[in-house]
Amino acid sequence: MTIKEESDKEIVTFTTEDPTPGRDTLYPSQRRKNIVVIAFSSFLAGSANMVHFTFYNPYFLEIKDSEKLIGIISTAAAFVAIVGLVISDYLNGIFGYKRVYLIAQILIASSFVFFIFRPSAIIWVIVAALLLNFAFSLNESPAAIILTETAGEEKKGKVSSLTYFFGKVGELIVSSIIPAIGLLVSFTNKERSFFYTYSAAIYAAIALLVLFFIVDPSKVIRKKETEEEIDFDNIKITENTIDEESPEIQSRTTRKTRGFIGGFIDTFRDKWVLRVALTFFTDAVLWSIALGVHIPGLLDEDPLLLGNYHLEDDSLSMLFLATNIVVLIGMFPAGWLADKVGAKTLLFSSELCGLAWAVLVIVFVFFPQYFWIMIVARVALGLSIALWIPSTIALFTNVEAKRKSKVYNSIAIFRTIGWLPGGVIAGFLYDAIPQPYGFLTPIFILITGMFVIVPLFYTLTNKPPNGNNTEIKS
Repeated sequence: MTIKEESDKEIVTFTTEDPTPGRDTLYPSQRRKNIVVIAFSSFLAGSANMVHFTFYNPYFLEIKDSEKLIGIISTAAAFVAIVGLVISDYLNGIFGYKRVYLIAQILIASSFVFFIFRPSAIIWVIVAALLLNFAFSLNESPAAIILTETAGEEKKGKVSSLTYFFGKVGELIVSSIIPAIGLLVSFTNKERSFFYTYSAAIYAAIALLVLFFIVDPSKVIRKKETEEEIDFDNIKITENTIDEESPEIQSRTTRKTRGFIGGFIDTFRDKWVLRVALTFFTDAVLWSIALGVHIPGLLDEDPLLLGNYHLEDDSLSMLFLATNIVVLIGMFPAGWLADKVGAKTLLFSSELCGLAWAVLVIVFVFFPQYFWIMIVARVALGLSIALWIPSTIALFTNVEAKRKSKVYNSIAIFRTIGWLPGGVIAGFLYDAIPQPYGFLTPIFILITGMFVIVPLFYTLTNKPPNGNNTEIKS
């Protein structure tokens, strides 16, 4: 990847201590409405997503019993997610965050529709899974930026935790209902399709909430910039923009000249952005291998693995339930800490909790009769998630408002690329190595990799080291 020669120009990356244009330009009532709508939508989405998290693997395996194929599809889904992130940044600039957010909700609802009709051909399940991953990645940056621009820099960790708290409440309710129903009926794809009908309807409802109630900060910000830059009485550029030597004007001109893809290249010339991206890439590679076929493995009836102790839908739902309870408890203090002590400390702590999860999974495989071990493992994973979510949002948006979409998506692309090989590698190891070590080898890889990623997160800085302005020479 190369950058066109422009040795006579300087690219200036702007960051600020408290760049809160969304919060400054939105009326208080608009900010409150945005937060309420996003929190309620998060609750609805959490309940709908939990249906998919619980039923996708058994739904898939009932049609095609192949853990290796699931791993391959997860890799393909990660590739599709990268496409979604790139397109998301492009559409954010054209349509604004709200419209892209709306499109994503419609696509998620559409993907769930595929599961309703109980396709007999696995190809339709694969199409649905790929579409869903594309929609989730399309949704990621507009949702996060609308939220952080509404909340402001000083409170974005707390507000992020608040909205994700409601999302976890939705997941908690559904993950409680599914085991209860599982006591009465045995789940087949027919029963699972009824739950997917609920999920599709929920996301259709969220789309309506976004359409009618969300105020788009990007439109307000652009309107304010236009009013500040142009004197409509005299049709002249203001004093702030008349200086052609202004670094900001040069930066804008450079980005326009280099085009859309060039904007991503320029973003990575900021060493802080590149370091964050590479750190999350390394982390994603290791976790993608560890989780590549983890859930299918727990469902596998292979006597050399868990044998009669393999999990069913209701047991799997109980694991999600344990995770969600911990996330609910830990989310608020994690958001508060993200604002107070910075993201890197929480990310470092999150990885240590992930290490505890990995060790407990290994123990469970050798003592599968003790289901409580897996419950404790999911508690550790829940704590890891509670620390991770507000920290990543806070870290990825620690830049000027106009750069948030590009920086957020650039880092997310690296992170998603890291998820590409995991499914294939884990699936290959699962089939190639006798059980239980085919299942455990990806976990061993993660534990070994912790010696790399834990120091990376520990040495990460919360913001570019030179404060408000980071100048990078061509």
